[in-house]
Amino acid sequence: MKKKKSRLNKRTGFILYFLMPAILLYLIIYAYPLINIFFTSFCEWNSKNFVAPRFLGWDHVFDNYRKIFTVDANFQRALINSIKWVILTMLIQIPWSVLVALVLSKRERGWRMTRNAFVIPNIISTAAIGLIFLNLYSPARGIVTEICNKIVPGSNVSVLANEKWAFWGVTFSFVLFGGSSCLLLMTQIFSIDPGIYEAAKVDGASSLQIDTRITLPLLRPMIGTVSVIAANYGLLLYNEIALISGGGPDNSTYSLSFYIYKTALGSQKLNFARANTAGVIQIFLGILLVGCINRLFHTKDGE
Repeated sequence: MKKKKSRLNKRTGFILYFLMPAILLYLIIYAYPLINIFFTSFCEWNSKNFVAPRFLGWDHVFDNYRKIFTVDANFQRALINSIKWVILTMLIQIPWSVLVALVLSKRERGWRMTRNAFVIPNIISTAAIGLIFLNLYSPARGIVTEICNKIVPGSNVSVLANEKWAFWGVTFSFVLFGGSSCLLLMTQIFSIDPGIYEAAKVDGASSLQIDTRITLPLLRPMIGTVSVIAANYGLLLYNEIALISGGGPDNSTYSLSFYIYKTALGSQKLNFARANTAGVIQIFLGILLVGCINRLFHTKDGE
């Protein structure tokens, strides 16, 4: 027994020895910044005291959180927009990806070409996608503007100059691009035992019944996984906003990520403490979002 214990201790020490570089990198690159963001959210840290953050004191410890929710209109707008983008991603991108995956899994003629075409937007960088949509929405040469003006002559629609239209302009620059989710779903469908489908066909089940009563229930954990990925993309949205709308008009298309950048580095005040406060809120929203989706789809237990 003593020999076995000594061997186990040696093995454990051997494993920890090789894991130590990765653990140190994780602590330096991820853990320390997260802890720093959390603690500086209770400090005053801006262009006035640029060198080091100053603790607000126990009487005013939550002032940054109170002000960001009650005084800062840009944060409130960014929070609402980010929640809307998460909901729209869940309601549009996920069902759309599931539908395309179900259709392509039938392997009808041309399904490979269709699959490749559906994935192309996810291969292109978000910077290129942003520039493409910026040109589509251009009031001078944008095809979207021309179509709107032909439908309603003399309307002179400018997508990025109108608050409501600008929000939807940013939304449609990413919400339909579910190629990555579709590939993951198709992989899961192809891994289902073909014998299950054969037995269902023998029993007289239609294609619709097979999809709704066999494929979709078995896809539930994978749908939960792609929902987590897509919803977090909506919560962390930044590139499309920076390239297409720049947060305008009148800061109406701010997201939490864009707000954090603008508050910390995009203004003369350089309010790092308030930006970190928004970062902490975004982190907790992400954790809450992942927990809710996992609970909804039972992705942990794989039921």
